[in-house]
Amino acid sequence: MKNLIFLLLANILLISCSSDNNNNGNSYYNLDVGITMTFKDINGNDLLNPNNINAYSTDLIKIYYLKENGDIEEIYNSNLDSPRNFKIITPEDSQENIYALYLTPNTYLTENAITYIEWNNTETDTIKTNYRYGDNYTICNKIWYNNVNVWTENTNVNSGRLFEIIKN
Repeated sequence: MKNLIFLLLANILLISCSSDNNNNGNSYYNLDVGITMTFKDINGNDLLNPNNINAYSTDLIKIYYLKENGDIEEIYNSNLDSPRNFKIITPEDSQENIYALYLTPNTYLTENAITYIEWNNTETDTIKTNYRYGDNYTICNKIWYNNVNVWTENTNVNSGRLFEIIKN
């Protein structure tokens, strides 16, 4: 009886496995675009730490993408864990004594894709990104923060996209 069950399960597995020639051998897509940023004021105070009286309120932060046609789209996807395409990383998350903002930037354009971070009603910053594209990947390779180049891909070193912004 055990052999019969084993053969039945083996046949089901073999039948369910098939060769799909429609994907040209690419059964995955690598979307590697995330950006991690820390924010401090000129005195070194963490602007994402909720214990700092001058910290940004995460409830007020909004993300916008500039689309190819010139429209600006507010990002909100209620079905995602991070509906506004950002997440605040806490010391508990990172096992380090920092708060950071993890952002999924605009990928509508391959060059000079613009993402706006609206911190509150009076302060908005601009992230500009460039990407390398292939049949099965999109990889961020250059980042500007308020028109200052803050990160450029070094294909020889896996440095990650983590940088600190000092705000006045």
